[in-house]
Amino acid sequence: MENHDLSDKPTYEKLARYYLIALCAIATSIILSQVLVQKFISQQKNDSRVINISGRQRMLSQRISKCALLLGDSISLDKRSLYLKQLDNAVQDWEEAHLGLRQGNKSLGINGKNSKTVEALFEEIETDHQTILASAKSILGLLHQELSTPTQEFRKDISNIIKHEEHFLNGMDQIVFQYDNEAKTKVTNLQSVEIFLLVLSLGVILFEIFFIFIPSAKTIKKTFLKLLQSERKSKKMTLEISSLYSSLEQAYQDLLEVDVAVEDFTVFAKSKPNGDFYYFSDKFSKLMEFEEESPYNLFDWLQEQGYDAKYLQNIQKMMFECKTWSGEIKVTNDAGDFVWLKMNITPTMDDSGEVASLMIISTDQTEKKEAEAISQEINRERIEKKVKEQQFRSALILEGQEEERKRISRDMHDGVGQLLSAMKFNLEGIHSVSSDFEKEKLKTSKDLLKNVIKEVRRISFNLTPSALSDYGIVPVLNKFCREITKLSDLKVTFENETGFLSRLEGKIENNLYRICQEAVNNAIKYAEASEVKIKLSHNSRFLNLEIADDGKGFDITQLEMKGHFSASGHGLFNIRERANFINGQCTISSEKGKGTTISINIPLD
Repeated sequence: MENHDLSDKPTYEKLARYYLIALCAIATSIILSQVLVQKFISQQKNDSRVINISGRQRMLSQRISKCALLLGDSISLDKRSLYLKQLDNAVQDWEEAHLGLRQGNKSLGINGKNSKTVEALFEEIETDHQTILASAKSILGLLHQELSTPTQEFRKDISNIIKHEEHFLNGMDQIVFQYDNEAKTKVTNLQSVEIFLLVLSLGVILFEIFFIFIPSAKTIKKTFLKLLQSERKSKKMTLEISSLYSSLEQAYQDLLEVDVAVEDFTVFAKSKPNGDFYYFSDKFSKLMEFEEESPYNLFDWLQEQGYDAKYLQNIQKMMFECKTWSGEIKVTNDAGDFVWLKMNITPTMDDSGEVASLMIISTDQTEKKEAEAISQEINRERIEKKVKEQQFRSALILEGQEEERKRISRDMHDGVGQLLSAMKFNLEGIHSVSSDFEKEKLKTSKDLLKNVIKEVRRISFNLTPSALSDYGIVPVLNKFCREITKLSDLKVTFENETGFLSRLEGKIENNLYRICQEAVNNAIKYAEASEVKIKLSHNSRFLNLEIADDGKGFDITQLEMKGHFSASGHGLFNIRERANFINGQCTISSEKGKGTTISINIPLD
């Protein structure tokens, strides 16, 4: 398929097929290279051992001749005993090594697989070997029976050893040279195969560059252009629906006027500092319909209700610090009905100043929540008649933007990211580079590829928070700060000061995340900051998000005079618009040299 067709009609399936082909080629070349190298190393170990043992055979044959001559010349029984022992050891080693060279020997580390040339050379010296071996064993047999045996009785055996030694030594020299030549031939063949695999790997890399990465880059560029067009349309729609905000505000005022009687706060339960209950009020037991079994521990019970253990630990930590936690929780009673509780967990102190117990003071807000939901439904019908069309168009644009971000992120992570990782593994598998210039180029290419992979991951993460819909704003902000700190030189920290647990509407969580993303990007690009702190806190009515950096700051008054659509004010305009879209209040404070702080207040009712 031509590059022209791929760039005109780019699809993920086509890129995936090319990717699989390239990856298989890379994996095959790497695996084949490793198999050949490991096989050659194993053969080199055997060849080295064979050459060493075959060279040692010459030394052992000379030792056998020397010991035989010394036994013939010695009269002293002590010397004969010493030479006899040396001859015995030399004969055993010599015979074992000879059989191992021809047939293999695991204890010696040789496999005995010889070429026809080597076998022919062994055949030429086999007669000499057998004659020397038989004569040596004959001398050993005589002297083992009687150490004082006269030399005349084994003089003939000594002559046979000396007579055949020279021919045996010459034959072993030829065998050692042949082993050495064969080992060099294997090295030369491996070098040729390595060069071929290197050329193949470079060819695969070029294929990936011209047929995968370049078309992918064009595809991503086109998609980004479409995304920018969608953003411009979204801004236009935002201005069009701004006139309807007053109607929405009036509807919320109507909702606040719903007057449902809410009982006063009462003590629902008491527990030990670690959360173990020791008192339940009748009202609490009746409301939760506890029958035979009641919860044993406050924090375990909330965790069973679906609240995260980490944030429950934060609440418990606040108790030991003598701080009161307040908030709304949604739980399920034993009958399976939802119950809304507005709860305050207050620590009480003993005479020594230590936390003695926890007071769980609550009020049942279930009826109020249900009434608010009904009232909101009634008002929504009236409001939707005026804003339905504009909301629908705006929602489509925003959803389209998010879908485009998700698709780009998925393509970059699953397509481009995987291909870059495959290229990284391929480059790391290249070792046959000779000149210093080529080594430096290869190192530079590896470092550049690592930076490209890092940048692709950063862009992919910034495009879409995949965990937002699953886990909520708090875990995603935690992960966002860790990823930005890892992928950039900026230190970004997150702190959930009041242990906020609740989930918010999808559009609220998504816009809060985008606000944090925009603020951190501004700190990276313009503020020259070294640290950004993101703090989340709440009370019974509002959720507060604060993003503060220690950058160079700016004159907020001068920026407002220029207008938000100036080069330096575009990001702040986006932050304020997103805050307005979720009915939040945005406060931006900055001073030159003292950093910037952005505060977002979101109503929780």
